[in-house]
Parts: sequence; C-alpha cells; structure tokens
Amino acid sequence: MIIELEKPKRIVGYARVSSREQAVDSHALEQQIARLKAAGATEIFQDIQSGSRDNRPALKELMKSISEGKIDEVVITRIDRIARSLPKLRECVEIFVNAGVSLLVLDQAIDLTTSQGRLMLNLLGSLAEWETDLLSERVRHGKKYRRDKKAASESYPWGYKTVNDRYQLNETPFLCLISNRPSNYRELYHETDVTKLNALTVKEIARDCIDIFFDAKGATRALKVIFQKYGLAKINYRRTGSDGKFHWTVTGFIWWLSNPVLCGHTAYLQRINLGKGKRKKNQRENWEFIYNTHPEHRLITDEEYLEIQRILKFNNKKGPIANPELDGTNSYREYAYQSGLVFCAECGSKCITKSAKRREGGMYYYFACRYAGMGCKNLISTRKQNIEDALIQTLVQRSQTLANESEQSPIPQGKSEKLKELESRLDALDRIPGFDPDLENLKAKRLFEKSKQVKNHASRLTI
Repeated sequence: MIIELEKPKRIVGYARVSSREQAVDSHALEQQIARLKAAGATEIFQDIQSGSRDNRPALKELMKSISEGKIDEVVITRIDRIARSLPKLRECVEIFVNAGVSLLVLDQAIDLTTSQGRLMLNLLGSLAEWETDLLSERVRHGKKYRRDKKAASESYPWGYKTVNDRYQLNETPFLCLISNRPSNYRELYHETDVTKLNALTVKEIARDCIDIFFDAKGATRALKVIFQKYGLAKINYRRTGSDGKFHWTVTGFIWWLSNPVLCGHTAYLQRINLGKGKRKKNQRENWEFIYNTHPEHRLITDEEYLEIQRILKFNNKKGPIANPELDGTNSYREYAYQSGLVFCAECGSKCITKSAKRREGGMYYYFACRYAGMGCKNLISTRKQNIEDALIQTLVQRSQTLANESEQSPIPQGKSEKLKELESRLDALDRIPGFDPDLENLKAKRLFEKSKQVKNHASRLTI
C-alpha cells in the first residue's frame, strides 16, 4: 500500500512601504517582514512603491503565482498593503477566490470564504481608498499654501539648498580634485576642516558645469567633459539631489540648465499628476512663475539663459554635431534631420529616440512617445530607417508627378493681349502722313518697346 504524504502548504507574505526612506530610516519594511514570518510565511514578496501604483513588480509576480496555483495562503499586515483603490482590491480578491487561496490579514480578522468576510474586505478597501484621497487633498492644500507664501519648492536643483523656504546657493565643500590638493595633503588626511584640502563647493562645481556647457556647445559633449574631469560614473542617486550625489543623464542635465531657479526665479506646477503615482513634465507656458525670489543667489544671468536655450534649440533642430577638436570632422549624425520632427499621433508630444539590438547583430534606432504608458496609450514605435525610406519614396513619386504634369500641360502659343495692344498702337502711328522728327522719334521708341516685349515673350515660351 502506497501512502501519499500531504504536500506542505506554501505560505507567503507580502510587504510594502511607500518609499525607500520608510524602508531604511524607519525600518518599517523590516518590521513588516518580521511580523509576516512570525505568522508562518516562509517566503516574502516585497515592494517599495506607493500603494496607488497598480503595476508593482512584486505584487504582479505574487498574483501570477496565485493564478498558477503555486501558493496556498497569503499573509499581509493590513489590507492597504495590497491596494489603496477599491477596483484594484476587488481584482486581487477575485484572483484569491478563484484560485482558492486564503488570505490572512494580521490587523483585521478576515475570512474570504464567507460573505461577511468579503463584505468586510470591501469596506476596508473603501476606507483605504478614502484615506488615499484625503492624503492627496492634504498634499494639494499644502502645495497651494507654499505657493501663496512664495516659498521654495520641496525639491531644489543641484547647486542650491533651501533655508527658511528660500533658495540659497550651496557653499558646502563637496569635492577635492587631485590637481588642486595641497602639497601637505597627507598631513591633512584626518583633518576635519575640509576647506584646508582646497575642496570645491557645490556652487563652484555647478557654475563650472555651466561654463563647460558653453565651451562644448552641447549637453552630451559637456557631460563627457564633466564626468572625465570629476571622475564620476553612473551611480544610484535621488532625482532631487538631496542625497548629495552628483550625476546627470543628458535629459536631466538639459532640464537642470533650463531650471528657472538658476536665474533667480521660482516656478510651480512644473509637473502634471496623471494619477496612480505617475507624473509628467508640464508645458513651460503652463508653469506658475514668481520672479526674482532670490536675485542675490543667481547662478546664471538672463543673457546666459537665452544663450543656453539658443544652443539647445539649435542642437535639437539640427542634431548633435561632432566636435571638430576631437575627430577633425563637422558632420551630422545619421538621421539627425529627423530630430524634433516626429510627434505622437495620440497625445501630440515630441517623440524620443530609442535603440535596440538586431538579431543578426548591430543596433537599430526608432522613435517612440516619451509618455507611452504614462498617460499616453500609444505604444507603437517607428524605425528611423522606415521614416527615411518612406520620405525618399514620397519625394520620388512627387518628382514623377511634377514631370508628368509639365509634359501634359502645353505651352501657350500666340500673342498676349498686351502685345496685340502695342502692335495696334504702332500701326496707328505708321498711318500718320508726312515726316515729323518728333513723330519719328516716338515711332522709334515704340518700335524698341515692341521688340523688347517680343523678346521677353519668346523667352518665356522657351523656358
């Protein structure tokens, strides 16, 4: 007789915190994991994202495993760890019920196998969604209050800090270049006063980056010089720059150069909230400007700002140009003429360049909407080579059409009405009897004008 052993249950836990600060500074994530393991979870799925986001990677993996029948029970601390919106919560509950997976909520006694348990779950989900709406409303009121006070934004660009809700240039020593170190730097190695090491301040580095951009005449070329000079590579960093780490992407560098804070102004409403934790950059004409909020802490002048925008506009229109000092050429990049001319058919925003590897080797480049999946539903992309082929085909067809039209359109023959009028007037002069010097001069003048008109008419017929 064969005795089948009962398969052990697979009990997993799901933990979530809204930000990395909560995970690291307050140990909120660590506390959740400890409680889940104490409740019997042998495996933990965890996300560090807002509960309003429905595309959390660990949650998607968890729901997939449940649908495939790989999990028997799920443990969470509170119902809002899974979802903060009622539609998302109902979607998850339906997956749980269809797969026959039990859900254990440590802070609320809920049993999905009963109608009362499902009712309680929906009520708690509604409360979680209401709490999220209240939080968003409080954030909106807080931002409006700061705008009314003309206070600095919560985030500040590189080179600045906020003091009493006002922007100030950051004079904190930040980096010491090897070329600038003092001769007795070994003696100063354990010195707490970093100013003795000739360290550059955040303000000085920020201004130097602007000067490098003016010399390089382009964002990409400027970043190469900046990273080579300061010995930087790609690192993990906060977009706000509040962690003191220094790094830019090309797009981020362009945005930094265009930030009105550098000119002494403050701008609000720079981003649009798309819902579910997604935002996109707002059009500049829709920003709310407060001018000259910190004129004594300007990093660039108005003239320099206009010159920066002129360089960026030229590069965006013409495409990046190779540096003549580096390779001796001044040629345009392939497909550069397409830059800035391709727009999304769905939202109308300017498309961005992306690349991918070919199966047979090499790379190919294509355009895609910069907001695809972030408020724009257009997920279609177009290769640059296809655009060029279609453009060439259209030009060839147009040239053939013009050639056919010129062949089919006959050149008008005969005299014009103006020429006929001149001839009739000359005939009238010829019929006047006798010899008069004035009349003869008038006839000669008319004859000259007539010959000139005839020649012009003949030249137009031969073109």
